[in-house]
Amino acid sequence: MARPLRIQFEGAFYHVLNRGLERKTIFRTKSDYETFLKLLRLLHSRFDFKVHSYCLMPNHYHLYLETPKPNLSRFMRELNGVYTQDFNRRHKRVGPLFQGRYKAILVDRDNYSLELSRYIHLNPIKAKLANTPEDYPWSSYAIFHKAGKSPAFMDTSFILSQFKSLNSFRKFTLEGLNQNWEPFKNCHGGYFLGTDEFVEEMKEKFLPKEKDSSIANLKMLQKPKDVSIFKQKIKLMTTDLILQKKLLVYALKAYTPLSLKEISKELGENLSQSAISQIYKRFLEEEQQQGYQQVNQLKNLSNVKT
Repeated sequence: MARPLRIQFEGAFYHVLNRGLERKTIFRTKSDYETFLKLLRLLHSRFDFKVHSYCLMPNHYHLYLETPKPNLSRFMRELNGVYTQDFNRRHKRVGPLFQGRYKAILVDRDNYSLELSRYIHLNPIKAKLANTPEDYPWSSYAIFHKAGKSPAFMDTSFILSQFKSLNSFRKFTLEGLNQNWEPFKNCHGGYFLGTDEFVEEMKEKFLPKEKDSSIANLKMLQKPKDVSIFKQKIKLMTTDLILQKKLLVYALKAYTPLSLKEISKELGENLSQSAISQIYKRFLEEEQQQGYQQVNQLKNLSNVKT
């Protein structure tokens, strides 16, 4: 299986997650948690990353971090590798500790930082490991309430600057207990957490322009580029011009690597990228409610080689 794509650049924000092999415990004792945090402090001096939120759970960890330098892969290799070696030595075990390579989602900092930070801090409460976020000792939540006592790798200022006070930060966090928001359900293609505009910008800047068979997980790069087959099929499906337009937007966004701007050109209309996104989202909602049979036909077309 091909390795996941790693997009790295100066000032990138990531949600990083890794789980124990077979979901087994990676933090057995208090010393394990302390060792991991100590390792973050040591590596900070070398890699200059900033952690905006974190939570260490018994069998996995979450980091919301920023990389002023494009060095995420090097930093994470050191973090997971050194921690595994130390864990194996202290617990007299051998072999891998984590289930595989860490998952790193590129985050739209301007639109998703607060939701993501809240999600991370509420992990132990929703898992019934603590009654309140401040009761859990292995997350960054309590650090936000200790002005001047943050470890060097932590940066609380970015999150707190978006609130009027610590009380408003705490209120916002606790409001998440009544919500089911999860970053993975809102993630585009498993790689991006952000608005459609953010995703398009990242793709345009960092993803290969041509099909690359070495990146098997990026299915968007392996989808057919010939849109005529979709246009022809859709015209046979329905004579409703409005539905034809919706189906074409859906097909081109779901099954081709075309950008929103390119999709607008294929429609022959001067629509903005936001308008294309709205048509796509509304169609998905309608499709769920009405169960358009045409969608399954379009899915079959997506397997056609061009």
